[in-house]
Parts: sequence; C-alpha cells; structure tokens
Amino acid sequence: MNLLLAFALCLSITSPWIDPNTFLIPSFFGLGFLALFIANLLFVLFWLALKPGYVIFGLSALLLSTPMITRHLQLSNKSNESGQFDVLSFNVRLFDLYNWSNNKDTRNNILEYIKSKDAEILCLQEYFRSNDPKYFNKLDTLLEVQKAGNHHEHFTAIMHNGLNKFGIATLSSYPIVYKGLVPLDTAGNNVAIYSDIKIDDDTIRVFNVHLASVHLSALEKDISEHIEKNNQQKQWDDLKLLLRKLAGGYKKRADQSDKIAQYIANSPYPVIVCGDFNDTPCSYSYQTLCSGLEDAFIEEGQGLGSTYIGYYPSLRIDYLLHSPAVGLNQFNTEDIKLSDHRPLFGSFSITK
Repeated sequence: MNLLLAFALCLSITSPWIDPNTFLIPSFFGLGFLALFIANLLFVLFWLALKPGYVIFGLSALLLSTPMITRHLQLSNKSNESGQFDVLSFNVRLFDLYNWSNNKDTRNNILEYIKSKDAEILCLQEYFRSNDPKYFNKLDTLLEVQKAGNHHEHFTAIMHNGLNKFGIATLSSYPIVYKGLVPLDTAGNNVAIYSDIKIDDDTIRVFNVHLASVHLSALEKDISEHIEKNNQQKQWDDLKLLLRKLAGGYKKRADQSDKIAQYIANSPYPVIVCGDFNDTPCSYSYQTLCSGLEDAFIEEGQGLGSTYIGYYPSLRIDYLLHSPAVGLNQFNTEDIKLSDHRPLFGSFSITK
C-alpha cells in the first residue's frame, strides 16, 4: 500500500507539466496531492515506529514532492505593509441572486464587505447586472459603495430581453485606458478580460479570469445522499459521472490557460492576474498561467489558503498572480463566507 501511495504521489507532482489533452491520468492524481502527501507522511511515521528500514518508500516520495507543498501550505509569511494600490478579487456567485445562502442579507453583506475593503482595483467573477426593476443595478451600487469609478464588463449570457446580464467585471479608481478580451469558449461562463490601467506615470495590465467549471454542486448533493442511503449502484454511477466531468474540465481549462498565457506573455506592461481558475496549484492550468509570474499566496499567504467553500473544502482554486515588476506588500485570503469562494486581497507597489 505504501508503494502504491508513493507512486501516486510522484505521479501527482507531474500533473502541472503534462497537458490533460495529451495524457489525462496525472491530472486526477494532482487533485489529490495534499491527501497523498499526508498519507505518505503517516506511513513514514508508522515505519519509524515499526520497521525503520521501510521508511525509504514514503520518504523518497515526500522528498521529491516537497517543493510542491509550498503551493498548498504557508506557515507564516503574513505582512501588514500597505502598498501603492490594493486589489480585491472575488467570485461573488451572482451576488447570491438565487438565495443559495438562504439569507436575504447576503447580497447587502457582499456590498458592505466590498465597501469595507475599499480597493482601488476590484475584479469580480460570476458577476451579475440587471436593469430589471425588481433587482438592484449592481454596477450603480458598486460605484456608489467604493472608490473604483471606472469599469470594464463583459457578459457571457444576456437574458430576459437584455435586462439580466451574467459575466465578469473589473472596476478601477484609476483610468482604464484599454479594454481587451481573450477569446475563449464561453460555454459555462468561461471568460477572460484584460484592462490596461494607468497608475500615475505607469500602466499595468490586469487580467480577470474565470476558467471552466465542472458544475459539481448538484452532484455533490447526490453523492452525499447516496452515501447516506448506502445505495452502491448510485454511488458507482456518481463516480463515473464525476470522473467524466473532471476529465472534461481539465481539458477545457488546459486549452483556455494556453490561450490566456499567450496574452500574458505578449503584454507590453507588467501584469496582475486575478480570478477563479477552478484548478488546484498542482495542475497544468495553474502552472501555465503562473509561468514567469509570482503567486501572492506563496509570497505572503498563511495556512492552506483554501478559497473554495463547499462540500469538499480546503481547495485553493482562486489566485492572485503578478509580474515581478509589481511588488507585493500584503496578501490575505479573506476569512468570510458570503459566496462559495473566499475573496483574495493584495496590496501592491510598482517597482522602478
């Protein structure tokens, strides 16, 4: 069992460098990296107490995978130094449009939270805006509650005769001098935009990204119900459906991240990349988008940095990346539960 787990851990650390469209299997193991790392660590402790000679199996795998653990866990790098400008990235889950939280105050609480952070640059995923009188206009409200007066929106779905719009938005208190779109398959609200923002005498390019989701919410509920009822046939069907959804998601996000990475590489300005990647740090998508950039969590994060709030928490799937020319002064994974994602807050300065 230890040999199998050691092999699985080694396979998981190859997933960031193997395109799922070429070879899919490592991506599944990459998703389980943390669990595999802990299992091998427990075996090392077990062998130390029982048969020290067998420690070599788990210890070898742990040593090979140690560089990857820093993507998932930071002990204490937290800084409180303020920078030149602040960035807040938040998947707001349509401002709880369908009352998933079973709390009618959630919408206003999200707005109050955004107001309290008062960031100069605000990147929102799963953004919703409506001109229907029964909904409030989120853009107008956002412009009222915080300092970012310039905006860049892009919508992947427009419904009810153009009244309700779903997509992504970047807001800035600094001038947005250019607005661009990375063409992606927009099915499932996949979208990536970039905004050239002029900060004093400098310009940066801010990418706001929402990669393909596998839409597991309904399946998660089915899995829990079938486990409780001990319905083994349904559990097997759930597993097959889960694997198909994960496989499709890995492949889509690989293609999307390749396209976005080209735009990042060709940027004439230093970049900040915000967004919901729907992938863990041990994935091809993360590795591709992080190439040449710094990960704010690795620099100044603390703990596991998990951003997903759901049936299977502890996953870090939301990111704040930046060029070395944009120095990070402060970073925090915000400990609030107003969506199924936690927000990310960073304070930056442009280095000369």
